[in-house]
Amino acid sequence: MINRGRQGSINFFIEGKMIASLPIDINHQYEDYVKNANDIILDGMKNSKMKLGGIKTAFWKCIHVMKGNKNLSLADNIFVGQAVLALIKLKQIDADGDLEGILIMSDKVRFSRKLVAQ
Repeated sequence: MINRGRQGSINFFIEGKMIASLPIDINHQYEDYVKNANDIILDGMKNSKMKLGGIKTAFWKCIHVMKGNKNLSLADNIFVGQAVLALIKLKQIDADGDLEGILIMSDKVRFSRKLVAQ
């Protein structure tokens, strides 16, 4: 299910399948989700004193456990989305990859009209 906001959505793909979707609106921009993912990485390294390898493993486990679930709540979608964004930051996933990555979709379809001379 795609969670659409007033300005579109961010969709996350693993192994060619969409695993999570986040709405984009005035209060929840792409940059906000990226900042939250970066903060999770920093908190894990500071407070938990986890090594980078442990953080990567935790994010991958999160994704593999949640990707089989078809009916994710919005909170689960946010959790999975931030895990994917964190793995992109840690260079484990290519944001523009063929099978893994993100797709940002605008809510409005823009088109132009062509005038036909008679």
